[in-house]
Parts: sequence; structure tokens; C-alpha cells
Amino acid sequence: MDQEKLILKLLDELKLTSPKYALLKNYHEGNHKILSEKSKVDQSRADMRVYFNYCRKTVQNFVGYLLGKPLSYSSKTNNKEFLEQIDYYFGNWEKEHNINLKIASEVYGRAYEVSFINTEGEFQCAVYDPLEMIVLYDGSINANISLAVRKYQRQFDDSTYIEVWDEKNYILYKSSGDGLVQLDLKPHRFSRCPVRELKNNDLKKSAFEDIIRIVDVYNSIHSTSANEILDHRNAYLAIEDAKLTKEKAQEMKENGILLLPKGAKAYWIVKDINATFVKDMLKQWKDEIYTQTGQIDLVDNPQSNTSGISLRLRMQELENISAIKESLFEKTLKDRLKFFCEWLSLAFNKDFDYRDINISFTRNVPVDEASIVTMVRDLQGIVPNEELISWLPRISNPSAIVDKLKQEQDSMNLDEIGNDLNEQI
Repeated sequence: MDQEKLILKLLDELKLTSPKYALLKNYHEGNHKILSEKSKVDQSRADMRVYFNYCRKTVQNFVGYLLGKPLSYSSKTNNKEFLEQIDYYFGNWEKEHNINLKIASEVYGRAYEVSFINTEGEFQCAVYDPLEMIVLYDGSINANISLAVRKYQRQFDDSTYIEVWDEKNYILYKSSGDGLVQLDLKPHRFSRCPVRELKNNDLKKSAFEDIIRIVDVYNSIHSTSANEILDHRNAYLAIEDAKLTKEKAQEMKENGILLLPKGAKAYWIVKDINATFVKDMLKQWKDEIYTQTGQIDLVDNPQSNTSGISLRLRMQELENISAIKESLFEKTLKDRLKFFCEWLSLAFNKDFDYRDINISFTRNVPVDEASIVTMVRDLQGIVPNEELISWLPRISNPSAIVDKLKQEQDSMNLDEIGNDLNEQI
């Protein structure tokens, strides 16, 4: 099939899938169903809408737990130069980029990363979500992306632009009626299409997709309860021995004054509302939200004296889910390093192997640092020093720390030699 026709087919598919991803975006940003529902009461009654954004909270918890602390890189062959290149070229953008990439995958179930050479001639990556990008796989066992299409608009410009990455080139189009007008074409300088997909899980589902209905119910119960209080809907005003027209009753309601004839009585008929039942129901839905997402509520159940190990045990389900997310993210990072090695070869004629790099994730939870330090000290001489240092929670670049330690030791040895000579003189 002609590539332009294929691009148009992908754009049609992008249009078909956009409602699903738009819904996920709305719930993450707080635009919940209850806020846009048609009012079910007349204008004289309160119709307050409240929402609780557990969707956003779920995403923040997953991302913060997995990436709240920076990634650390180590070399299997102790290749200091390779680690220095990673630190130098990734240092300015990688941490924020990783967080944005993971947020997108948590919200939409998948996200896309594009490698490119920026205006300064350096390697960099960008994040796109499935609302704006769609991809075509090559059908291989590795499921590589062979074609990626991005649709977007520029500020103060009504035109629609289409970016395309294929196996060799980057192409920019402008949408024109039912066709495309090519504006630019240039080689991207990588061995294959420089786009990769980060899956949130094996089903490519959003982190909060399974709790949207529960959140809707939770929002509705709270809103209904609030309106009953505001409108005194928990009671009815009964008036005896008085003839009132609908208009007169409405007037008294608006003015907050009762004008009754002699002998008439007014009193409240209070609803028999089981407040405990409502409270228990809200707690049940809230607990179900945490159960469905594999998280724990540390706000309502604070554990100020809980050790890092005890907290990790309580968070076992969250840890199990995060282990899967880590594996999928590590695969994306390895692919990023592969393209980075290609760029280093092109730019500096330096050959590095991305498989030489180990990537370490550190969970963002309280840790017993004293126990870790003791374990590191006890394993000296058994486990390589760089590996031991990578276990320390405050260290993000173990290789650099090892080099600094060696420099300090060399400096101390020179000072000792100088002191010995002075004593001899």
C-alpha cells in the first residue's frame, strides 16, 4: 500500500480511538461525569456537584512510588566512559522526561517515546500520548514500530499538521482536504523507526480504568448528601389549617418567612436517614477504590512509627504491580539506550553496547538506612564496591562516587608520603 494512503488509514483509526482516550484524560484532569450531567432537579433546589479525583491520585501514587527517586545506571564491564556519556547527555532532561512518560502510560495505558537529534545536535527524547499519536508494528517477534503518525495543531494556526516517522525518514505534512501536502522530509539518522511504546501493563489499560464507575458512584453519593443538607431535604415542612397556593408557598420559601392564619400550625417532618449506613457505604466504595488499584490509604490510616520493612509488607500488592511496570519501563529504557549508542557512533565514532548497562529502580518509600549501611559494610570484599554503593538510597551515580573515593584515597596517600618525608628531614 502507498505510504500516504497508509498514513490516512492510521489517522482514521486515531479518530476512532480518541473518544476512549479523551474520557481517560478528562477523569485524570478532574472533568468527571457528574460535573456535566443534566440537572435532575428544578431550579429552586440546590444542585451542587462535588468530585473526588481518585483517578489522578492513583496515577500520582504509582509514578511517585516507581520514579520518585532517580534511576541509577551501572556498567557490567565497569565502562566509566559510557556511564559518563549517559550522565552528561541525559542529566538535563531525563528525570522529568521519565516522569512525564510514565504519567502518560498510567493515564492512557500506553505512551510513546520518540528519539531525535535536537537543534544543538544532541540526543534527546519526546513524549506523546495516544490522543495525538498512532503507530504501526512491523509484525516481527520483537514487535518493533515501523511507522508512527502524530496529528497536532499549532497555537494561533487553524491548520492541522501531521508528523511521520518511518524506517528512514522524518516527514512533515499539512492536512489538505482529504489528502496531505508534504512540507519537509529529512533522514532521522537512526537504523529504524525511532519510536517505541511504553505499555502500562499487559492489557495496555489505564491505572484507573477499572475504578471510573466506582468514582462516579462515590461522587454521586457525596453530591446527593450535600444537596440534602443545603436544601433541608432531610425534612419536609408541614403546614396545617392553612390554604396556600403554589406561588405563595414559593414566595415564603424565597423570603424565609411564614405568614400563617390564626390557628394554623407549622412543623418539620424529619426523614429517618440512617447516617451510619451512608457513612459505611462511602467507606466501602472508598476501600474498593484502593483495593481495585492495589494501593493502600496512608492518609486515613497513618503509620508514623511503621518501619520501612513493615510498610513494604503492607504495600505488597502495590509492589507486585510495580514490579511489572518496572519490567516494561526497563525494556523501553534499554531501547532508548540502543538508539543513544547509535547516535554516539554517528556523532563521535564511539562504539558502546547498550546491553552493558544495568538500570536500577529505587522505590520511593521510607527505608532503614542504618540496616542498609550495615549490610553494605558486611559485604565489602564479597560484592564489588560499585554494586554495594548502588544499594545506598541517596546515591544516583555509583560510578562517580567510586571515582571520588579513589581520588580522595590517592590524595590522602600523597599527604601521608609528604608528612613522612618532612619527618625524615
